[in-house]
Amino acid sequence: MKTAFTIRLTRKLELGKLRHPLRFFGLTVFFTAALAGLIQALPVCAASESTNELTLETTRPLAEKGDAKAQFFLGRLYAKGEGVPQDYDKAAEYFRQSAAQGYARAQNNLGAFYTQGLGVSPDYSEAAKWFRKAADQGDPLAQYSLGLAYTLGRGVPTNVLEAVKWYQKSAEQNQPDALLALGSLYLLGDRDHGIPVDARKARHWLEKAAAQGSVSACNSLGFIYEDGGNGVDKNEDQAAKWYRQAAAAGDAKGQMNLGRLYEDGIGVKKDLVEAYKWFYLARQNGDGVAGHYLHDLEGDVPLGNFFKNPLTSEQIQGAIQRAKAAQTNSTNASLK
Repeated sequence: MKTAFTIRLTRKLELGKLRHPLRFFGLTVFFTAALAGLIQALPVCAASESTNELTLETTRPLAEKGDAKAQFFLGRLYAKGEGVPQDYDKAAEYFRQSAAQGYARAQNNLGAFYTQGLGVSPDYSEAAKWFRKAADQGDPLAQYSLGLAYTLGRGVPTNVLEAVKWYQKSAEQNQPDALLALGSLYLLGDRDHGIPVDARKARHWLEKAAAQGSVSACNSLGFIYEDGGNGVDKNEDQAAKWYRQAAAAGDAKGQMNLGRLYEDGIGVKKDLVEAYKWFYLARQNGDGVAGHYLHDLEGDVPLGNFFKNPLTSEQIQGAIQRAKAAQTNSTNASLK
């Protein structure tokens, strides 16, 4: 029969998955999820390549005359459905025309289309071919995409060291996904392929990713500082700082992690009301574990009560009011 302690321990293990899911579910799941989101970035021009002077009216005749930049821009309009009906077939054709002339952004986007099967039949080998052409020209998104292909073995043999090479090239140009990927690789390590765990390198790249708004990087930095080791000293104050940054951005994992710190008094003064607030917000944002922790604080624990003094109904209502106020403040800040 399970005791209250073993139930609590099980929940701690569940939270361990939440604190750092890569450690439990592995790199393949993480990078597969990243690949699914790759298409979101494909219509965006590089910052150094302005297309502000182009319009649909001026672009079409230029594209028909074979202008590679105009072909790319017209493909982007069809991909996004801006000024024209969304049409992936036409987008793919214009990207292909531009890519054939060596235009790196179009080559990357064509690779992304082959990855996702948009306007073309899915073909990982063809995707990797176009990613490589753009990556060789220094396109940061293509470099990240090629690294991802080597990580997952899609269109190229699985090769983690080759993936690191391309992530590094992309990360050095501050590509957000590459910063997170490279930091995550160093955080987990891959001894089978000669990549040891290196928390200092992980911290370096994850801090850059966090500076660009990655809440996943914030959570990983919290994990690095909370556990310490592998080149980084344990620092519970820093752990609380990074979890709080993710939590304030509305990230359920960050909210769970911050709630746990308040529950246990790690890096912050122990405050069960504040812990309840963050667990409540995490549950509101879809976290499946948060409800267990709320029940614990309410004293609703099977086979015994883990907390000798669970929160009173007044304290619970106060925590909920704090949570709602935090939600309101977050909403107002996003509208500014």
